[in-house]
Amino acid sequence: MAQLLQNTTFTFLLALGILFLAAFDSSARRGYVRTRDGRVLEGHLRFESNLVIIVDAAKEFRAEVTLTNLAGMGFDPETPSPTKVSTESSLPLPLPWRVEDVGSMREAGEVQFRDGVFRTRSTGTNVLGDGDSFHFLHKPVSGESELVARILRVQCVDPWARAGVMFRAGLGAEARHVFLAITAARGGSIASREHRGGETTIAVDGSRGSWIKLKRDGGVITAFRSVDARRWHVVDKISMPFDEEISAGLAVVGGRDGAVAEATFDNVEEGPSLRNRSYVPEIELKSGSVQMGYIERLDDTSVHFDPAERRVPASTPNVALIRFQPVPGRLGPLVGAGRQGVLLATGEFVEGECGGIAGHRVVINSVPLGLKRYDVNNEVIAIVLGKRAMVPARAFEVRTIDGSTWLGSGISLDRDGLLLREPI
Repeated sequence: MAQLLQNTTFTFLLALGILFLAAFDSSARRGYVRTRDGRVLEGHLRFESNLVIIVDAAKEFRAEVTLTNLAGMGFDPETPSPTKVSTESSLPLPLPWRVEDVGSMREAGEVQFRDGVFRTRSTGTNVLGDGDSFHFLHKPVSGESELVARILRVQCVDPWARAGVMFRAGLGAEARHVFLAITAARGGSIASREHRGGETTIAVDGSRGSWIKLKRDGGVITAFRSVDARRWHVVDKISMPFDEEISAGLAVVGGRDGAVAEATFDNVEEGPSLRNRSYVPEIELKSGSVQMGYIERLDDTSVHFDPAERRVPASTPNVALIRFQPVPGRLGPLVGAGRQGVLLATGEFVEGECGGIAGHRVVINSVPLGLKRYDVNNEVIAIVLGKRAMVPARAFEVRTIDGSTWLGSGISLDRDGLLLREPI
């Protein structure tokens, strides 16, 4: 059988995202089978010992296809259950978020929350000079913190009406702060007040994108902006040694006295370090197979995934490359060469041995730099652990709904599922 399949390219499109099917009467799935002699058979599929059985009760049809006659197969995606949408105009704010009017305002501000979207209304005039006036949706945070949001809309009541993310030392009008915002008609801006009651420094941000993020790491605040939340551009780094506890949240400014600004945010998230929700890390094995999954930690023996994902750990010696962001084409040769090291978001490649990943930071032992730690959620594009292996041509390819692609030299089917022989 292996000889018959040696030159066959075989692709499984497992659109349901599982490799294991139980008995036909309980969990067989609709899909199709393409045979090597050119037929396409549709119906409910299940596995027997090196057989695929296709049944369509409505057409009184049943067929068996042996593994040696199988060119490809796939499953129809399941229709998701209808999602209930709340008919209420607004829901209570999720804890621990709270609202506050900072400084003097003509009218009290307002926040509505529904289906993960915050709609904020403010008559505050500015975050400028030695005192501020704005509406603030915030939560207390301590230590390392990262705050991200997407701004869907800023109403143009004034060209300088703006909305954004803020770290703030207190709720007084004169408090120290960093404020990364998008204006209604003047692009982006970043403002900061270094001393309580001091003047505010403000600069125009010429980068593009409606995704914005602030990150607090020690006494440094880094501001980011992105078009798609997959790759982030650093807007500025500001030295701002806050006290341990600060307020982090969403701020909206009207821009002039009497103007009522409205802004809409979604994808609001805060935590010590946030995963890139728009790009799942890719673990490329030396064989060429690619496994997807968020990484909890990496040591000398295994790549351990988030326990919630219930994935079997990958063997670290078999890993060639881990991508945490899309690798720009111009930087591809840096990771393709197989030299051990880390490719940073700045475009710099730091050569060195990977000492592991823990607490969202990778340790690189570099000869010229010594031990260096980098945040895999923000600073790292990719980590190179070794060279891809020279393996014989793979006859089989299995893809799963999580995005993983497995290349194999052989497969077998039985009633419980599919077994793939991975080259290494």
